[in-house]
Amino acid sequence: MAFLLAAVSLSSLASPAVLAAGQPASAVVREILDGPELYIEQRQAHVQESAFVPELVRTQQSRGQLAFSSGAVGRLNRFTQLRLGSSCFLLESGQILVSGRQNGCTRSARLSTRGTNYVLTLLVGGEVEVAVLEGALELQRLVDDRPVGEGSIVVAGGTSVRLSSQGRVVGQRPLAADDYLAILQGPLFQGFSEPLPGRPALDAFLQRRFPGISTPTPVGRGSGEPLALGINRVRQRNGRPALAPLPAPLAAQNAAYLVPVLQEILDGSGCDHNRSRWEAFQTRMASTESLMPTSEVIACPMPASSWDPEAIVSRWLGSPLHSRILIDRPRARSIDCVRLVRSGRAAAICTLWSPVAAGSP
Repeated sequence: MAFLLAAVSLSSLASPAVLAAGQPASAVVREILDGPELYIEQRQAHVQESAFVPELVRTQQSRGQLAFSSGAVGRLNRFTQLRLGSSCFLLESGQILVSGRQNGCTRSARLSTRGTNYVLTLLVGGEVEVAVLEGALELQRLVDDRPVGEGSIVVAGGTSVRLSSQGRVVGQRPLAADDYLAILQGPLFQGFSEPLPGRPALDAFLQRRFPGISTPTPVGRGSGEPLALGINRVRQRNGRPALAPLPAPLAAQNAAYLVPVLQEILDGSGCDHNRSRWEAFQTRMASTESLMPTSEVIACPMPASSWDPEAIVSRWLGSPLHSRILIDRPRARSIDCVRLVRSGRAAAICTLWSPVAAGSP
């Protein structure tokens, strides 16, 4: 089976050497995970902050999600740098997941797409790895940041291609089920709550190719999640103040903690999880932040089609322990809920947070 098809003519391509030409494109920071280390040039970036051509967006220990002006989304792994351009972004180091209509460049290659999901990785030594998760994209080799007079290459969905530091294809192979699992369970998917525009197409492709695999992206998070809204309605009926949303950096850390926990719960047969992990998370937050998680309630796995937030909150209130957690913890100030859907089943955890100085809830 052939995974690469040679195109008959060159596309009209702009070079990374002229990234700043034309109408400036922009990207908006939508999400920051694992701490605050996402930067636009030298300044620390915040959610909803914009970056413009030709600014450099980079991460250190953190991960982040950008919304490009094209309507596509990019998720940056840790230690990634990319420079915004009018016709493509230039990946200078690290790894990015692109979902939607967004072209990407390295110093040796340009990736053109009409809308797909792909992972672009810059390896040590300048080699490039491109994993087309779904759809198709066109590869064009560059020399001195400019297209050369060679036919471009179309890479089909379900294919991984490796390019040399000169942009020549040095390897290709089909993506196996284990490849998809590694990506979907890795840092470009886990912990994010902002949606991917290409997720429905990716899920449809996976169902055709590997029916047992689906994208394990949280579909709800924060104080605006229906479970959190239901909890606050109950608190207000009982004369308690509504719980505030967690600040974005804390919500990101909470999601990074909860997603693997929910994944284990969905993979298992029960509803409990590792208590030592919860205590370690409490200790870490108490030592570094002004708020710490002091209580949690779990919505056990059920068919996603049967998910009913009001019924779940009602069941919690029927338990004396859960009722005390939700209503009678006067030091609780904030709430954050994360829901995970996987293989047609859903589960959720809501954590209540209190000021560190106040001690236990």
